[in-house]
Amino acid sequence: MLAQSKNLGLQEGIKVFCFPDTDTQSPIVWLSSGTTQEIEPVPEDIGYSPGAFVPKEPWRQPNLREYNLLCADQPISNNRTWELGSYIGVCRFPDEVLAPLEVILEELGTRARATIQDYQPIPTHPGYESAITEIANYLPRYCLFSDRPKILNVRVTQPGLKTATRDYCNNLPGMPYTGMHLDSWDRFPLRRRHKSRNRICINLGREERFFLFINLTLMEMFNALGLSDPDDIYKHYRGTNIGDEFMKQFPSYPVVKLRIGPKEAYIAPTDNLIHDASSLGKKYPDITLTCIGYFGSALD
Repeated sequence: MLAQSKNLGLQEGIKVFCFPDTDTQSPIVWLSSGTTQEIEPVPEDIGYSPGAFVPKEPWRQPNLREYNLLCADQPISNNRTWELGSYIGVCRFPDEVLAPLEVILEELGTRARATIQDYQPIPTHPGYESAITEIANYLPRYCLFSDRPKILNVRVTQPGLKTATRDYCNNLPGMPYTGMHLDSWDRFPLRRRHKSRNRICINLGREERFFLFINLTLMEMFNALGLSDPDDIYKHYRGTNIGDEFMKQFPSYPVVKLRIGPKEAYIAPTDNLIHDASSLGKKYPDITLTCIGYFGSALD
């Protein structure tokens, strides 16, 4: 069980499989100063849901101990050893696989505009289905099982956002941003959250983007809060409030910011960890294609 403390430092939890660019040696991960509900003033069209949490600045690079807690020291050699609910991976899609969709995005001007008011619907382009098929045919190399993954639509988000996900579920005026949150695609109970489908999210933009997450599974947060199974498990049957309770009790626990370059994708168990994405520092739109399934990232 994790130690309880208002100043709980970074713990060993979810493991990240990503490796530095040997040419640039640029940083891969950063740590926030915690989380906060005191969100600094934002433009009028960028509201947040009541009670939302965002990473607290400043960001810093992890020290050696923290880096070793976060990141694996060598790739997975076989997808069969991938731990579905507690591993995150970064992989790169080949140019030829993404090129048909990238051509469409360039043709429509989607990758160049800094505002989203006049985006043309991408799925209506005559070449869209064949471009998606190209990606779908490549996905099986990452699939852990024979189940067919679900490919969602391309999502376009404006640059310069602290967090990037809107609240589409609660019918709030203006669809505000959710802040750090939990997905529930499979609606599994807390005990089985680690068996949920994970996601692969491809960066189709011109610039790097950032995946944000707290490196603990929901059950690890459950234990950190001093809760126990079976005594407290049924009060938190689906675990959907565990993340908020954790961020309230441990406001200095860091958020991890993981760099995802163009043509790269992250694989992450978003039904089992608190997360979001960020487009801060970007000049061009943040564009992604997300697939839901059972994915792993082994060494090619």
